[in-house]
Amino acid sequence: MLLAVVCGWGGYALGLRQAVRNASSVAVGGAAANSKSLRETRLKGFDSAVLKREIDAEESQLGRFRIAQENLGRWMAKDPVGALNWLASQPPSYRRQELIRLALKQFSETDGRGAAQWALENLQGGELNNSLIAIANEWARQNGREAAEWFLALPDTRERDAAVENMMFVWATNEPNAALAFVGERGDLADFASTLRRASLAGWSKSDPEAAVAASFEISKIENDPDQFANTLANWATVDLEKSSEWLIRNVDEGKGRTLAAAELGAIFAQQSPLDGLGFLEKLNAGDERDAAGNVFAAEWSASGAGDAAKWAAEQNTINLGEQAASDISMNYFRKDPDGFAKWKASLPPGNLKTAADLVGKMPEQQ
Repeated sequence: MLLAVVCGWGGYALGLRQAVRNASSVAVGGAAANSKSLRETRLKGFDSAVLKREIDAEESQLGRFRIAQENLGRWMAKDPVGALNWLASQPPSYRRQELIRLALKQFSETDGRGAAQWALENLQGGELNNSLIAIANEWARQNGREAAEWFLALPDTRERDAAVENMMFVWATNEPNAALAFVGERGDLADFASTLRRASLAGWSKSDPEAAVAASFEISKIENDPDQFANTLANWATVDLEKSSEWLIRNVDEGKGRTLAAAELGAIFAQQSPLDGLGFLEKLNAGDERDAAGNVFAAEWSASGAGDAAKWAAEQNTINLGEQAASDISMNYFRKDPDGFAKWKASLPPGNLKTAADLVGKMPEQQ
């Protein structure tokens, strides 16, 4: 059922992209052959052992790195593991870390498995995490299924999970059907399947947003995961807030998925265009839906425009502001404009805003 829904939305677009890709490969075939010939010419006569002796003869650390950097492309093409091993043997520094990053990038373009294996054996912490993500993303552009299967066969670690999640985003940006079908086929993913499905749909939203959110909405009903739909729509909204919000109002009448999505859009409107956000709130269904979006919108708006957000919150009468939103608005206004906050607080009628403002106003006396 899931696969049928996904293929129904994305099949034609994928087929079209595949046709274009095949046509392009024919057109650039000669150029690729010339590029290969140029690489072979550059590598002719290059001896990594000679380079290594030249580096070892250099007394200064900076000089050794300079020689390595100047020859890194040829060294990686000829002896990637040897080049990386030399870099890893050097004292820790930003320059060493950056050269390893560049070397792994080149390695992953021709051998994702080799690059990932080297990283697992030689790196740790944040450097390992970031390297695996970069390698997985490059590998996913070349062969998403192969990359996903290899990484998922590794022990379950935070670094592995981050790499796979990012990889699914990249894979689905280009091949959403294949990526989502892969997640559906794997019965051993447990709760991780939901994470990978969200990542895949988010990636799809970057290349074909309307198809992605339509598919996500249907899948969210099947999987009982309205947060997934809200996440997909929010990914589209970061790129095109106007069209994504119009799509929501036009295509989803009600329900938890619409309420959660409206709240996500409320936050993005507050960050990008608060005045347009006010118009968006008016289009929402009165009650829980508008309240959810309005609370997020007001709290987020107060982070950048505390005075305007506070004034609007005090004057509006269509949204029931909760305690958390009232507290965020009051705190942000007090921090950015204590005098304006004091006048605003004095004008407030009884309610959540007044209660929150009174609590914030007492804080300096208690400290």
